[in-house]
Amino acid sequence: MMPQLTALRHRGFRLLWIDTLFSSTARWADLVVVGWLTLELTDSPLMVGIVAACKMAGYIVAPFMGVAADRLDRRRLLLMASLVNWTMSVIMLILFVSGSLVLWHLIGLAVVSSLTWSLDSPTRQAFVPDLVDKDDLTGAIALNAVATEITVVVGPALGGLLIPTLGIGGAYALIACIYLGDLVMLSMLKGVKQAIPKIQESPIRSLLDGLHYVRGNRPVLTLLVIAFLLNLFTAPYRYSFLPLFARYVLDAGPTGYGMLTSMAGFGALVAGLWVVSLGNFRHKGWLVIWGGLAWSASLLLLAASTWYSVSLALVFVAGLAQAITWTVIATLILGNTSQLMRGRVMGLRMGVVISLPIGNFLAGAAAERFGAPLALGAYAGCGMLIMLAVVLMAPGLRRLE
Repeated sequence: MMPQLTALRHRGFRLLWIDTLFSSTARWADLVVVGWLTLELTDSPLMVGIVAACKMAGYIVAPFMGVAADRLDRRRLLLMASLVNWTMSVIMLILFVSGSLVLWHLIGLAVVSSLTWSLDSPTRQAFVPDLVDKDDLTGAIALNAVATEITVVVGPALGGLLIPTLGIGGAYALIACIYLGDLVMLSMLKGVKQAIPKIQESPIRSLLDGLHYVRGNRPVLTLLVIAFLLNLFTAPYRYSFLPLFARYVLDAGPTGYGMLTSMAGFGALVAGLWVVSLGNFRHKGWLVIWGGLAWSASLLLLAASTWYSVSLALVFVAGLAQAITWTVIATLILGNTSQLMRGRVMGLRMGVVISLPIGNFLAGAAAERFGAPLALGAYAGCGMLIMLAVVLMAPGLRRLE
């Protein structure tokens, strides 16, 4: 087996990796379908931003989900999240087929599903070190990112292609079936052993301990601040801006929107494979900086593009740079966090994603007021300024290995 793929020799990680393919495919297909459905129902960029924000609103409780990941059986937590996701997709299917679906249903279901996101992600990431050796950790994290980004190619393409062919109902029927596969795969993880520590303190005390730990851990604190700011100014391009560009700037329709989102996923997939090929490489801090700069620069160029083919290429670069940035940040955070704190720290990592729904909401409002190109250009400019400020104000990041 190639050295970069040695993490797959662990049965538990193999099962988790395959499960990620199921859960993330359904999640991304759902994002594309909901984004386009919102635009069709309301014809409002602001409402697209609001629904996208609701899809991320659950991250506000992600730190508490991280506490749960440190206290409870992680497989059971993932099963719970998957079951809720399947239920939400079935409810959405029933509402749409019956002709009862209205905007507030989209908002309510988006908020509920966002809670499962905030539970699944820190639990899944904290689970990875339990399933592999320390030497395989970087490769395992990168491989998990690769699995996710494969689905960012497949999921949006499925959503975008199914809308004009089978309709919204057909798309949600497929999403529900994929979540059933997710549940089956997680049930096969029952043979994996996980040490669950006996913790006497309250969940609030555990969360405060996690916050205190991060405050005293300068590398982790710096990385969380970067993640918060990039989620605010650069990550909204996938959720709030791409449907607007597909419809109003590029005239590409739902299929074009799905392909734009898939191209971001394809770039991220290439990035994940590249990071896997590097193994346990050095200069990870510099890679975070260059990844953030390239991500913002590609979005700045996208804001000025009116050609569909050029926009596809720029979205590919944005997805590639985004995946490099997020994968290396996750690797550095886990590598600089003690085992007992991993669930709480990854919960805080997901907690800072609360800036993403704020960014989505403001992106929708700015696009409705000033137009999508100008709003995206302003967002991208802020992203570049953030990374330049990091270079000047956090010299320790450059030394992280």
